[in-house]
Amino acid sequence: MTLPPVLQSAFEAFSLEMLLVFLMAASSLFLVAIALERLLALFLVRRSLVSARKVVLAARNGGIAQAVQALGTVRGVARTVFAAGLDRATGQVKGNPAKAMAREQKRVGGALRARTWILGTAGALMPFVGLFGTVVGVMNAFQAIGESGQGGFAIVSVGISQALIATAVGIAVALEAVVLFNILNTIAGGLVRDLAILSDELLELIEHERGSHAGRTAG
Repeated sequence: MTLPPVLQSAFEAFSLEMLLVFLMAASSLFLVAIALERLLALFLVRRSLVSARKVVLAARNGGIAQAVQALGTVRGVARTVFAAGLDRATGQVKGNPAKAMAREQKRVGGALRARTWILGTAGALMPFVGLFGTVVGVMNAFQAIGESGQGGFAIVSVGISQALIATAVGIAVALEAVVLFNILNTIAGGLVRDLAILSDELLELIEHERGSHAGRTAG
């Protein structure tokens, strides 16, 4: 099987371990792009939670009716969660407000952690990719000894030094991926917690008003 001229020239110009280094460097840029996209998504969620506090304050001061009005100014995931509870609290949709909001919170939690598994996978695999490049480089160095019929450090030093670059790059990319993975997971976990706190308070106010209304009706 013959390779295309471009690939053939690439393999002739660079050793396999150097091609792996270029691949890992390109993967590093891809991981950074994923992290930036996730950070933007998390920023939008944080902004949504800031506006969602107005709904809780409205429910605390004016009841469910005021909370429904305040919900009109909320955008993003918080609106979806709060609307699920308020629609059922006002009777627009049949169902239990607590279960509906809990279900939407699970969806938000899954969406916040989308694609972060790529970072975790890269953090686990990249050291092995670098190690594979090093092994190939060392094998090539010993092959050069066999072909030249000479030994010594001068023969293998260049090949081994190039091979070790692959391991260093693999470890560097893995560290980058792990750090980004932990940062994104920490931020996402904090946002999920804040959303849960706001949802719990809104549910408490909804249940209190519904209980008070039921008591007045029974009386």
